[in-house]
Amino acid sequence: MYRAVFAGFLFFLLVLEGTVLQWVLPQAWGSTIVIVPQLVVAGVVILSLFRGERAGLIYGFGFGLLYDVVYGPVLGMHAFTMAAVGYFAGLISRQFAPGAIVSLLTTSLSITVHLIMTYGLYRLFGLTEMDWNEALLYHVAPSVVFNIVAALPVDRVLRWVNRKWGTRSLSFD
Repeated sequence: MYRAVFAGFLFFLLVLEGTVLQWVLPQAWGSTIVIVPQLVVAGVVILSLFRGERAGLIYGFGFGLLYDVVYGPVLGMHAFTMAAVGYFAGLISRQFAPGAIVSLLTTSLSITVHLIMTYGLYRLFGLTEMDWNEALLYHVAPSVVFNIVAALPVDRVLRWVNRKWGTRSLSFD
């Protein structure tokens, strides 16, 4: 039951970042600052903190592939980066208890790594000619700040779902 709830919530985040958020972000209003919403990445990272690296890998690959089919210019690029970020966030969950501070730090680090990996792959495949400094200043930094703030409600919802439908263990009670 909880797998369907997690998948449904991540799908809701995918739809939200592709519809409503595209109207309210600065690039829609003509700004040079481009914010890339990464709510699904934040959800996969937080989910992998609760469920481990295997769940992060599976959900990251599945939703990354869905993201590639719907939005991406290269099939498999987001599937690879989201699966890698979800897997490594799950490894972090083995070292630390998934509290609010650990979730915030892991999410911010994972979103930063995901955006840098995506930029690197875009650069590798010749899909962008943007300079590294420009990408960092106008895309990565504002996106990380926005996504950290947006990840806080995602963290709260996933904690509630994990408490309500997740399995009971000593570390999550």
